[in-house]
Formats: sequence, structure tokens, C-alpha cells
Amino acid sequence: MNKAIEDRLHALECRLEQVESQLELYQALSTYGPAVDSLSLDLAASLWTQDGVYDIGDERFDMAGHADILDTLNADYHKDLVAKGCAHTMSLPLIAIKDEQAIGLGYHRLYTHEDTGFGLHRLSVSRWDWVKESGRWVATRRTHRLLDGSPEARELIRQTLADMQSLKG
Repeated sequence: MNKAIEDRLHALECRLEQVESQLELYQALSTYGPAVDSLSLDLAASLWTQDGVYDIGDERFDMAGHADILDTLNADYHKDLVAKGCAHTMSLPLIAIKDEQAIGLGYHRLYTHEDTGFGLHRLSVSRWDWVKESGRWVATRRTHRLLDGSPEARELIRQTLADMQSLKG
């Protein structure tokens, strides 16, 4: 095979690998809401590495490791939300991928059912930091901040966008 064809084939393989990674990351992120809303908590925890961190921004609910994630998601507060009716929904995230590291940035809405109907319970921004581990993308950290006008949420967005640009090189 000539060099030009080999180069084109290699470039095509690299692009396909990038697209496959992006689709896998979209699938992982899209799994979170249905998993926590159906109390499929092992599935939800499996989105993180064994020592992965879920930084909600409230030390009462911050989690580190699968056991902590499972305990928090299995707490009465969360089970009560599910029993009343809720939906954890994510926007399509921005994603930056380099080799076996990725960063995602998106918005997260929590809708809850009350006697008067459904309403927006919480609106936040989420940063996901992923690594490829044993051929599978898993989160090392998810950082979540309420979009309540606080500077922390704006700084998370600003810093994540800068980190994504750096990751791309």
C-alpha cells in the first residue's frame, strides 16, 4: 500500500475512534438520569471509577467512591424524590477528548412532581472528568454547581471551557 493511502487510512481510523469515544461519552452521560430515577443505583455508580468523586457543592451530599455514591443515592431524600416522581435531565454536553482523557460540560435540570404538577426543582451546571479504563469511559469526577447567580457556577463554566481548550491542544 502506498504512503498516501496509509496516511489517509490512519487519519480515518483516528477520526472514527474520536467519534466512537464521543458517542460512548454521550451514552454514559445519558445513562445517569434514567439510572437514578429508576433507582438502578449500581448502574449509576458504575459511571464512576471505583474512587470517583461526585462533588455536588454541598458537603452533606458530596460523594467519593462507589459505596458513598450508592449510600447517597439510596438515602431517603433521593428515594422520596423518586417516589413522588422526578426526572434528572441533562443537556447535550460539550465534550473535549484527548487520548484517554475527556472533559464534558453541560446543564442539569431536576424536575419534580408536586400536587400542582411538575416543576423545575433545580438547575445546575455539571462538569464531568472522564478517563478510559479497561476500554470503557468512566468518570473520575463530576462537579455540579447550582445556577443560582453564584460566582462558583460561572467560574466552573469558565474554568472548564479553558481546560477543554487546553486538552484539545
